[in-house]
Amino acid sequence: MRRRGCTWRTRALGGALALVACAPEAVAPPVPEVMVHRLTAFEYAGTVRDVLGVEATLAREFPGDPPALGFDTVAAAQPPSALLVQLYQHSAEAIAGAVLTSEPARAALFVCEPDPADPPPCLRTIVDSLLTRAWRRPPTGDELVRYLALVDPADRDPGLRRVLEAALLSPNFTFRWERDGGPPGESHWLDDYALAARLSYFLWSSAPDEDLLTLAMVGALQHPDTLAREVTRMLADPRAGGFVDGFAGQWLYFRGLDDIFRDAHRYPHYDDALRDSMREAMRRRFREFLVPGRDLRDLLLDSHAHVDAELAALYRLDDDLAGDGFTRIDLAAHERRGLLTEPGLMTVLAYPFASSPTRRGRFVLEQLLCSPLPPPPPDAAAQAGSDASTARERLEQHRANPACAGCHAVLDPIGLAFEHYDAVGAWRGSEHGELIDAAGQLLTGERFDGAPGLATILADDPRFTRCVATKVMTYALGRELVADDAPVLEDIHSRFVAAGRDLVALIVAVVQSDPFRARRAQEAP
Repeated sequence: MRRRGCTWRTRALGGALALVACAPEAVAPPVPEVMVHRLTAFEYAGTVRDVLGVEATLAREFPGDPPALGFDTVAAAQPPSALLVQLYQHSAEAIAGAVLTSEPARAALFVCEPDPADPPPCLRTIVDSLLTRAWRRPPTGDELVRYLALVDPADRDPGLRRVLEAALLSPNFTFRWERDGGPPGESHWLDDYALAARLSYFLWSSAPDEDLLTLAMVGALQHPDTLAREVTRMLADPRAGGFVDGFAGQWLYFRGLDDIFRDAHRYPHYDDALRDSMREAMRRRFREFLVPGRDLRDLLLDSHAHVDAELAALYRLDDDLAGDGFTRIDLAAHERRGLLTEPGLMTVLAYPFASSPTRRGRFVLEQLLCSPLPPPPPDAAAQAGSDASTARERLEQHRANPACAGCHAVLDPIGLAFEHYDAVGAWRGSEHGELIDAAGQLLTGERFDGAPGLATILADDPRFTRCVATKVMTYALGRELVADDAPVLEDIHSRFVAAGRDLVALIVAVVQSDPFRARRAQEAP
């Protein structure tokens, strides 16, 4: 397998560049010594932007990253392909050209100006700095020699372009190799550079910055207090948008808005601008919890929302929200409370022509309570049509089927709580002339009236905080949690609750945990 990959790249690249791509530095260490994570298209684009200062425009053409366990960052679900390698090549060529023709990117690349009388020392510094930032670790002496051999000091730019292309094509860029910090076979603790990369891709979906690399260089990153300080610093950085889109965008489904379309006749006001506003409003709501001291229950309970002119029209607000920006306002008087009444969430959990109590109920159970339901019976989609006027009546008929009754007894009371919100999240009082009844009772006995009442019950359900801890830890590790993780997860959850359900405290507990600071050994095939 290793030889086939090298041969393929030799044909694709040719000449001196192929020798770099297929040199020993590109060969993975033995499987038991590493945990391999391929950069997703989202991470690839963020890394190129932050390391080189240009956009990886071709990353939009990469094959979709298949999600597993709810996230596209799970290593076991990230197989490479010949098509992806070919796209990496085209992307590397485009990025290298953009770096050398962009004044800001070029200035960042040239960390020194070569002395015409003695250029090699500065060229060595330039290449060393580039490889360190791109690979998230310093190159070895042999690696540096091989890459410097691509640069003719008398004709600098073509050589640096080859270095850029080769660095971006190297598995050291496209994969994260999580190497041990101790002697082989004695410890599975990550070395400081691997820990810096794990932390940065967790919170930024991008490469470590200079501060993280410096801490790794001096061996200071492993200390729990240092990790806590770095979490607070990194969440306050604009690059924490990578965590918002990478983690929350998948956990709360707003990344899925890109694929949602609506019938223009039924929903004439739903367009790209409104969809973008929905997504941004959900981003802003979640980002409020990336500062210390916020109780995550408010994600479900806070009646404030971020509203711009597009959303104001959907909310039918009397206030004149002029301009292009967002305003944080209280929508309690408009039957809105927290995440569960966000138009973006209601839209992604609906059908193109109608609301979907089943999808909405399943979201609550699986994403907020980690209580998955079994798959529906094979003939569920072939159920006979209904002439019922409301969703409640249709679901009552559906529950008459014994094969469906078990799950729908759990799903329906939850999903019907959202029936006041149509397929684009606009509030409505009736459906087909019939008044909507959004009241319900859970199997545990709690009664509620509509989504705001349901949110109050969910916020106090201990399954909610435990589910959040499970989702964050799964995303952070990029793997399925196993039995050995259970005591650690219990401790992390206890610290989270004791801290007042502070999301920052939860993230700190995760990064200070043994599973985050060590790799789980893989069995050799």
